[in-house]
Amino acid sequence: MAPFASHPVDTTNVSSYFSSFPVKSCELDALPAIQQGLNDTIYGCTTPGSKERKKAEYRHTNPAGNIFGLSLALCEADRVGYVVKFIEFLCIVDDVMEDLPFGEACTEHTILRQALHDSYDEHQYGGRAVSLMRNFLYELRIELASMEDPSTSLLLKTLDTSLRDRDSNDSEFLTLAGYIPYRKMNFDYDFVCQLLRWAMCIPPTIQDDPLARSYEHIIGVIVGLTNDYFSWEMERLEPTDRIRNAVLVLMKEHSVNEMQAKPMLKEVIIEEERKARELMGEIMDLPEEHEPLKRYVAGMELFAAGYSFWCATCPRYHRPQNEESFVEQAKL
Repeated sequence: MAPFASHPVDTTNVSSYFSSFPVKSCELDALPAIQQGLNDTIYGCTTPGSKERKKAEYRHTNPAGNIFGLSLALCEADRVGYVVKFIEFLCIVDDVMEDLPFGEACTEHTILRQALHDSYDEHQYGGRAVSLMRNFLYELRIELASMEDPSTSLLLKTLDTSLRDRDSNDSEFLTLAGYIPYRKMNFDYDFVCQLLRWAMCIPPTIQDDPLARSYEHIIGVIVGLTNDYFSWEMERLEPTDRIRNAVLVLMKEHSVNEMQAKPMLKEVIIEEERKARELMGEIMDLPEEHEPLKRYVAGMELFAAGYSFWCATCPRYHRPQNEESFVEQAKL
């Protein structure tokens, strides 16, 4: 199949969107597939009335566009639903784990990973924080196995590694350079890249291409730090034993307050975008046989653009204090 039809998004009237990347949306055609994936995931992984369900519902109330419609413009139409399920699943995992003490979160991740292995027993660990998510992941694994796609096993192996590592570091980061590798890991970025390659039907050999790896790294820095930039106002108020945000890291590294750290972070993101544009120009000038690489980096740029635009406009980050009441209003 081909990707869903997409169209450019006018970002000129959104003052909070400072990215130079052009945004495209496939929401008009893709919305039924996106909504089905969201319904399956949210109602399969959360209980009625729970904090996690309210957060998930609120996540998708952005009037500027659906996060998946904005970021998956070059993914194959028949795989968009799976991307939605995996990413939304990981978002819900985040919502659950961030409320747990570090040691308990590590234990729950270990239990969750069992759904990716043949030793999985659905009757074990009932009533745990991740019980519903564990069952959902197992069913998703079985569904993907029925596709008989050889790249699926690598996808699931990468997810297993990501769930093992994503919240395994309880260190306090004192420099942005030291924080960035953790931020990419906590973003499940290696898995996200693997998922996008799978969804775009990019040949597996691309992941060994040094130009692809360099471009992936830059995009990973951009999306991780952009999320930190826009989510800071929400995260700084959350009751947790571990705030992980580049704003806080810069405050410590440079002995500045948050009002000074946020513009510093913005400048870092803008500089990374300049590097991305420069490298993309080099890649697009390559001979025709590099077409899969060109298509992949174009898809990655659209992913970063759509995600950044969503972060710049979503109520989740800009009206965090009203989440519960907004959800109730949205249901009316």
